[in-house]
Amino acid sequence: MKYSLNRIIAAIALACICLSHPANAAILTKGKNVKVMPVGDSITLGKVLKTGGYRSVLYDWLTAAGYTITYVGKEDDGKPENATINSSKMTPPFPHEGYGSFRIDNIQDGATIEKRTAPPIKTTLETYKPDLVLLMIGTNDILQNWALDQANERLEKLVETIFATDPKITLLVASLPPIGRERVGKEALVASYNAAIPGMAAKQKALHHEIYFVDVHAALAARTRNGLGGDVLHPSSDGYQAIAAAWYHELTGETAPLPPPLPLPPVAKSQPRLRPLQHRLQCILNLTIWSFETARLSLKLPHTNSYSKIADDSPGEEHIL
Repeated sequence: MKYSLNRIIAAIALACICLSHPANAAILTKGKNVKVMPVGDSITLGKVLKTGGYRSVLYDWLTAAGYTITYVGKEDDGKPENATINSSKMTPPFPHEGYGSFRIDNIQDGATIEKRTAPPIKTTLETYKPDLVLLMIGTNDILQNWALDQANERLEKLVETIFATDPKITLLVASLPPIGRERVGKEALVASYNAAIPGMAAKQKALHHEIYFVDVHAALAARTRNGLGGDVLHPSSDGYQAIAAAWYHELTGETAPLPPPLPLPPVAKSQPRLRPLQHRLQCILNLTIWSFETARLSLKLPHTNSYSKIADDSPGEEHIL
């Protein structure tokens, strides 16, 4: 049986992944301080909540388990000009490289978006010298339909830049979180993008780089409503905890103390709704009756029933305004 050279290389790379990082093996070592840089978009920033998204939860869990990490990055580094509202309730604030609306190329080359400026990733790495990077990026490429046929190539270029800047760095690359049903067709694009990440990681692992794939999408899909908040894009508090749990498991080889999924709220029974014309007529009729009743009380006229009904196409249904 013949095998293509590419298949042989891929098989060897995947074997390397399994041998170099067996199940339940820890990346972090207790007693050793590790500088961690979270890199990504508004989900890394922790948008919607004001407690730093997954960063604060992950820090608390790791600290409680006896691990020592120090977050590094420009945003929320303690300087007033770098403070973000999304970390305003964190004490202390944890630095990061999460920027709202950023695409892969914005992380790669640097950009100013939503009044926040990021330098190119090479500059950032040289400035803060992290030991470990948590990378989750690509959601905005999909939301903006930004040259999607090249999205995974851009991610691979970003990863190559990270290792070219520091070959000894440890890199965890996450799959993208789910995108809500309201954004028709986007979830299929997320699935396609995510499916290519393990293969890219395998190629980098074959080059002796410390890289690991973290399936954040699966972690969120196991939560109530995919762990998404009201905008069906950014995670809820439960969703951010699920992301932290995925990072935690890969970093420690242990199961995070993640609470069980939240129960679904009860579905409210739908109430019969008036058609626009019916609603107007009902309001006019009720106002007329109210006026008549007011006049009756003033003039002491005989009492009339103030209850009214406008029939619709559903026999027996009555609507009171």
